[in-house]
Amino acid sequence: PPSSSVGSRRQGSTQLFMSSTERTRTTKKGTLVKDRTETKAEEDKKKEEMWRVVLHNDEVHTFNYVIRSLCKVIGTLDRKAAFEICVQTHGVGKSTITKTWKKQAEQFCLGLQRQGLTVSISPDEDFDGGHSGGGL
Repeated sequence: PPSSSVGSRRQGSTQLFMSSTERTRTTKKGTLVKDRTETKAEEDKKKEEMWRVVLHNDEVHTFNYVIRSLCKVIGTLDRKAAFEICVQTHGVGKSTITKTWKKQAEQFCLGLQRQGLTVSISPDEDFDGGHSGGGL
């Protein structure tokens, strides 16, 4: 992993450093050097925005089918939460299923579309608040 590095071998022993942010080492000439590293994943997390997975109402699928599909594709949803999403989607026209990072949102969206549901994703910043977002 990028967060661990192995020091050089000295007298048959290996030094192992687990810190991913900063460590101090001494060079052969005796110069003190501070290594400052930040993994790419940490940088991405800081600036990555959240995305909403949005379910749109249709007149085709039954509540039971949509509930089963939501629970199947999004493992963290239970039947009760899926039912609440169905009720809101049916009443308002669309509802936020979940908020997550973009790559995961895309995977959820594709998985639900494969089930035949009408689903989209949108940056969370586009919503004012509430489960349906956008003041709906």
